[in-house]
Amino acid sequence: MKNTKRTIIYMVVFVLLAALTVFVMIKSSKEFSWASFGNVLSHMNPFWILLAFLGMIGFIFFEGYAIVIILRVFGYKRKIRRGWLYSAPDVYFSAITPSATGGQPASLYFMHKDKVPAAVSTIALLLNLVFYIASILLIGLVCLIIHPTVLGEFDPLSMTLITIGFITQFLLMLVFILLVYKSSIVKGLAYALLKFGQKIHLVKRMDKKLKKLDDMEREYKECADLILKNKKTLSKAFLCNFLQRVSQILVSVFVYIGVTHGFRGALKAFSIQGFVALGSNAVPIPGAIGAADYLYVDGFEHLLKDTVSVELVSRGISFYVCVLICGIFTLAVYSKYNFRRKKKK
Repeated sequence: MKNTKRTIIYMVVFVLLAALTVFVMIKSSKEFSWASFGNVLSHMNPFWILLAFLGMIGFIFFEGYAIVIILRVFGYKRKIRRGWLYSAPDVYFSAITPSATGGQPASLYFMHKDKVPAAVSTIALLLNLVFYIASILLIGLVCLIIHPTVLGEFDPLSMTLITIGFITQFLLMLVFILLVYKSSIVKGLAYALLKFGQKIHLVKRMDKKLKKLDDMEREYKECADLILKNKKTLSKAFLCNFLQRVSQILVSVFVYIGVTHGFRGALKAFSIQGFVALGSNAVPIPGAIGAADYLYVDGFEHLLKDTVSVELVSRGISFYVCVLICGIFTLAVYSKYNFRRKKKK
């Protein structure tokens, strides 16, 4: 009951943040009007908009497929369609909770219902997270190679967000590598920080925190061993994570092509959206609402006339429709499990 109330609060906050963001964007834009928005919608090429929706579906599908591949390494063979059971709740709760903290616990719940042991689920999701971080960094590099001058067109605030996003993902990847090969350095630093926190009365129950640190080290080392022993299979999981990020970026590219009716600037649009994703990834706001919108408008203003109208369409497909689909799917599956539980009682 407590978790249900918390979820409802998150949903309400999410909706309010989304409404506030759209309102601020509309009011602050000189080019936007409801007439211009209608004009953009009416002149879009439906073929490219359909591809944009397929890109959004790909974002959900490839994450689920990656988790299914990882589970098979542990001997838990699940059909590809079961991936939706793991990815949709992750996408939905990651979107409505701060810093995406609700995504993995939701996936763990449904993996448990699918008879996957908790220890296996934890390692599988941790591996998936590592691949996810690596994919973001790789896409940032690809975007830099495709169109290196794009970064110079962002304003100082956007550049700050992109830099923070890159540093955050890089540090997370560095921590993973150090935990695997130089765990004593990470543990020593973490222990020193915990002791300092204990002295200033910010950290309580030191023994419990140290146990979590040991568990984290063990889990990361297990991940590394799995990667080394199953390179070929897990490289497919990494590819799925990479394709997941590409699918999301392509939503904006397809919408851009559908609006402009041409391929000119498409590679630049890909690079811009790649940096938008990188910059918004580390913002601790549900769904990076506001930050992602600001980055998009700032990045695309050199390519589009009515940037806000196109952003509303692009963000609407890649994020809001995606979250809505995942939310409905998650609610339906949860209701099904709940009905079965009550029936058994």
